[in-house]
Amino acid sequence: MNDAPDDREIVVSRRFDAPRELIFAAFTEREHIEQWWIPPGATIEAWEGGAEGSWRYNMTGPDGRPMPFKIRYIERDEPGRLVYEYGADIPDGPSPVRTTVTFDEQGGKTDVTLRLRFATAAEREQAIKHGARGGAKQALNGLAAYLEG
Repeated sequence: MNDAPDDREIVVSRRFDAPRELIFAAFTEREHIEQWWIPPGATIEAWEGGAEGSWRYNMTGPDGRPMPFKIRYIERDEPGRLVYEYGADIPDGPSPVRTTVTFDEQGGKTDVTLRLRFATAAEREQAIKHGARGGAKQALNGLAAYLEG
């Protein structure tokens, strides 16, 4: 498999000083997700746990209106790999982004790689213009702060 991103992907990575079981749990368990994934002031509206579960959260947009999002787990190979779809939970919204997360532990540290795959190259370019790469890095920074706290 080629690890270089193609014209539909964004790839970001970060090393954490934590075991991969804990980091995997941070991506899949509500009590962790509420502490780092969702923005301050956002609320989880629905939670269906399990291997192919899903959850929804609402945040307030810049215009003051609610912005709903949905995450649907597709594949869970605990603790090494997780695949989920993430996107706006609105009628006729953009296609969800399929994200593959790998958790590679070495010497008590875990390398986490997010591979965001968009439906089209044009959607990827639009997402980049709106800060998707920075947002993915910011999410991993938020996870690091949560794990250190």
